[in-house]
Amino acid sequence: MILDKIFGFLVPKDRKFFPLFIEAADNLVVASDLLIKLMGENDLAEREVYGKLIREAEHRGDEITHQLLIELNGTFITPFDREDMHVLISTIDDVVDYIHTAAIRTHFYKLPTFPVEFAKIADYIHLANLEIQRVLHSVKNASDFLKYADACSKISDYESEVDYLYQEYLSNLFELETNAINLIKKRDILASLEKAIDKCDDVANVFSSIIVKIS
Repeated sequence: MILDKIFGFLVPKDRKFFPLFIEAADNLVVASDLLIKLMGENDLAEREVYGKLIREAEHRGDEITHQLLIELNGTFITPFDREDMHVLISTIDDVVDYIHTAAIRTHFYKLPTFPVEFAKIADYIHLANLEIQRVLHSVKNASDFLKYADACSKISDYESEVDYLYQEYLSNLFELETNAINLIKKRDILASLEKAIDKCDDVANVFSSIIVKIS
């Protein structure tokens, strides 16, 4: 019995890790799809519905993250680099957290409409999450990451597009917005969205790190 426990600790738990990463990726896509709907909604009651669903996705993300960390801490031999796994787990969770932060700020700030740039950034976040989902649905072992270098490039491109939108919109906001309170509200929501796409790029960087180590 003791030997069985030791053996179980040493054997890599691919069958547990990868399904959990798939769950985390699916949850990412759910959250960003809801973000798109939220950023296109002017009705405050409907925004509340989307905000609640995003909060549920954030809670589900925390549960998956917790389970992944338990598996990581209880496994001696991991499917790929332990540090990369830890960063990947945490960064995926960060993406959902920042989506949730954006939703919270829309709830409290109650802007009558959202700038079109917010919807565009939400689209890019969703596209990036779809790439993350594509990778994590397809990899069965570390060597499979080699097939998805293109996903890393796409996510990086999306992040660059958002960075340009962010800088351009922020510049126009400070130049044209005459209501100081609305300026702060828009800036804060924008900052959450920009952080979310940054974390998507961080996920792509983990993929790239894995690719470099195994190539």
